[in-house]
Amino acid sequence: MEFSSKRNREILLTLQQTLRQEIKKVSLKISGCSLCGNTCQHHPLLCQYCQADLPYFNHQHLPYDLLLWPAVTKLIPIKHFDHLLAIAPYVWPFNTWVSQLKYQHKTELAELLSYLLIHHWQQYLSLEQTNLTPDNIWIVPVPLHLKKWQERGFNQADLIARKFAQSVGYLYQADLVIRKKLTDSQVGKSGAERRKNLKQAFSLNINPKAKLPEHVILIDDVVTTGTTANEICKLLKKNGVQNITLLSLCLAIPS
Repeated sequence: MEFSSKRNREILLTLQQTLRQEIKKVSLKISGCSLCGNTCQHHPLLCQYCQADLPYFNHQHLPYDLLLWPAVTKLIPIKHFDHLLAIAPYVWPFNTWVSQLKYQHKTELAELLSYLLIHHWQQYLSLEQTNLTPDNIWIVPVPLHLKKWQERGFNQADLIARKFAQSVGYLYQADLVIRKKLTDSQVGKSGAERRKNLKQAFSLNINPKAKLPEHVILIDDVVTTGTTANEICKLLKKNGVQNITLLSLCLAIPS
């Protein structure tokens, strides 16, 4: 009976994978690139030509870990995370996609942005020869306060991070970090004002006896000054996390 049950699960998993592949094939046939309208080859919302032309950070001149870039040291002088990865500056079309996702409820864009983030992460692992395995890594999204979540209906960082975790096979912890304080918008605030605004804004949702992993990947849509990430990372490190990678779609660089 046990063998039969295991075999049935394997068959079901194979059928699910086949169904997903067939759905993707159909989606690609009927889709059009969100930027140019042409037929798509790999993702239903982005053709291979527009994907190649996106305004990525040029890693022929910049390290993948942007904390090694002097300009970021000036932008984020205080860092409680160990690595910073971002696909691109916060410019078109990324700023449009993020805005449409957050404020126009175009949640299909979360899958596209996650797809691009996965591609970037895989390049990083390959080129930097980073030896990371799923054994002791958790994926954690930057949380929204419950009131904002109810108003918006979703947390964009959660949508992106959830799909990312499913693809790379790391354990996803959506509720590890709780945003307990409803803060004012960070837009237009100085670094000191941002830190004051976010003081004691987060807590961890864990059993006091629980052991956190050695490595956490914290995912957000846009990093501006790193203040939000720093507050979360201080909590994580205080509770035993040794290494934190801040993984973001974009880094907002002052013009």
